[in-house]
Amino acid sequence: MKGVIDIVGLVLFAKHGVLDEEARVGQRFILDIRLEADVAEAVKHDRLADTVDYGEVVAVADSIFRGKRFYLIEAAAAHVASGILAHFPAVKNVRVTVKKPSAPIFAVFDYVATTVERKRDG
Repeated sequence: MKGVIDIVGLVLFAKHGVLDEEARVGQRFILDIRLEADVAEAVKHDRLADTVDYGEVVAVADSIFRGKRFYLIEAAAAHVASGILAHFPAVKNVRVTVKKPSAPIFAVFDYVATTVERKRDG
């Protein structure tokens, strides 16, 4: 049975971006993470051990996202998605959206964003 776990609006402060000022000052980013996994055993037994612990997913995403400087949000999203697949064998598909509300653009906008999707081989 396919299940979807959504983590929406995860706010992380990091020093990503092309400009030196972005690396010096930092800014907040917002991540949305969607995981697909087989949840049949979790539904049947109602045990955390039978599903993907979204608290652990947040910890892994945070560690990867803030662990190094990324110049592009595309690269940050891809690293988070790949890291989630590597850490959670039960995840079959992951989609990571990184939103950058304070992008250095002379315009009025809510945020710029990119989405990367990764699927487990096989």
